[in-house]
Amino acid sequence: MTIPDSGTILDEEAEAELRREEEVEAISDNFRHIICYLCYPAFADQPVAPHDAQCICGKPVHAGEIQAPESAPECVLCHEMADMHYRKKHSVH
Repeated sequence: MTIPDSGTILDEEAEAELRREEEVEAISDNFRHIICYLCYPAFADQPVAPHDAQCICGKPVHAGEIQAPESAPECVLCHEMADMHYRKKHSVH
């Protein structure tokens, strides 16, 4: 059995800390936002924003931002505006 060197352990710890910091940044506004996949198909099933966009409530999303985790509360404004967005932009009734 091989024993990992201390450099590998430190690298793994640094990566875990970086992931935690990115998650905190993703929920810096404390909400999960809705990105319309009809407007921005590249966002479907992507944990990281593939390009700049705008959520349904108007919040800018920048390329490289990670999505807020499921534990973050949902943006009420997004949900209030979602039906209107789909009706007006995509003729969904």
